[in-house]
Amino acid sequence: MVTLAKEVSVEVIPSIINLTIQEFHELAGKYRDAFTAYKTDYFAERGRFQEFTSNIIAVANNLHTCIESTEKYKQQIRLSMEGEQNSATSMPTPLSAGRRTAVSQQQLIENMDALNLKWSNAASVAINYLREEVIMDIAPSLAELFSKKWLIGSAAPETICMTISDYYHDHKHLRPVTRSALLMDLQFRIVSEYLKAIETKRLTFTSYEERATAGKQMKSDVARLDHLYAEFASSDDMADQLPLLTSIISAAGEVISLKDKSLLSLEATSFARKFPNCPAELLAAIFATRDDVGRSDARSLADEVLQHVQFHPKDQIFDQLFALRQQESSEWLPSIGMANVFKSDFISRLKRDN
Repeated sequence: MVTLAKEVSVEVIPSIINLTIQEFHELAGKYRDAFTAYKTDYFAERGRFQEFTSNIIAVANNLHTCIESTEKYKQQIRLSMEGEQNSATSMPTPLSAGRRTAVSQQQLIENMDALNLKWSNAASVAINYLREEVIMDIAPSLAELFSKKWLIGSAAPETICMTISDYYHDHKHLRPVTRSALLMDLQFRIVSEYLKAIETKRLTFTSYEERATAGKQMKSDVARLDHLYAEFASSDDMADQLPLLTSIISAAGEVISLKDKSLLSLEATSFARKFPNCPAELLAAIFATRDDVGRSDARSLADEVLQHVQFHPKDQIFDQLFALRQQESSEWLPSIGMANVFKSDFISRLKRDN
């Protein structure tokens, strides 16, 4: 199109490009509306749409390609228009035909950035639909975590891992950046379920033996989940894209299962140093699960140890987890999913892939 425009008049090129961008903006909106309607129909009657997973994977990959292409086109425009500017004193202000004014290079770049954000937002939505599908299947097992049934022996942790692994046979066909966003999204959901269970008092203990059993089970669950994610991360295109969040589960287990209460303050300080951005309410809830710590003592201890580590460096990924908790009061995680956590750096991560 640009080549054809050059044959007519160089002056019309910016406006032609801008009109093209506007058309893609409309396409992006219609594309998102279409696969959103498809998702709604699927969740209303899942048995009717056997290819939902593979179709949404194709949608996510298509959107990834759109981001790539838009970014490359933006660079071409920048170089092309810089070349035009070097061969002329300045870009034309009015177009020779009509009353329109020429679109500046900066306007074009900003419009293309806005288009890429629209592609990125749609990709995040597609990732979230894949997440919702998995979560729907593992929801009963998630509800069992850190419960009485889980304490005496439950297949829930294994069921969760096996379900995610089974879906991965399809998810592995996602582009690396979207695949990692989905897998991190699911990991956030699983880890947060343990923390939600603790904070909502899904399980409290009446003896050291119960606490010791829980601590052992938490370590076992973490080992299983870590092993699963190590398998995902073993592929060459996933290197360094799947940081683990599970350490907070095992660290909470250490606090809960500690036998000698006189060492609790020391163990609490160790926990706070690892997670200095942990909300006081959550830390107090961890302490309060113990049979030998009252609610007021738990809150006092949480406030005390967090005060000592308030200037410690904070791990950004846990900062994101705790920030999302604070933004959502009715539910421990926003229903739109953790894919949005990655939205701000989606394009920058995509650039590193290329």
